[in-house]
Amino acid sequence: MGHFRAFIVTLLALDAVIFVVGSVLSPPDPFTQIILVGPPLLAAPALAWWLVYRDGFVRVQNLFESDDE
Repeated sequence: MGHFRAFIVTLLALDAVIFVVGSVLSPPDPFTQIILVGPPLLAAPALAWWLVYRDGFVRVQNLFESDDE
């Protein structure tokens, strides 16, 4: 998968997670939902860029792998 395609898929996955978590944690008031979901949606492209182009996936994977091999 190319970098751009991985970036788009990662961005869509992050957006879906943000919407699901935001809808569960916030009250049904639309204004409050915008306040709670807006900033993470604005930060999602930067996080997706870091994960795809700056080897963030490798770093996260290394956090969860054991060094006992």
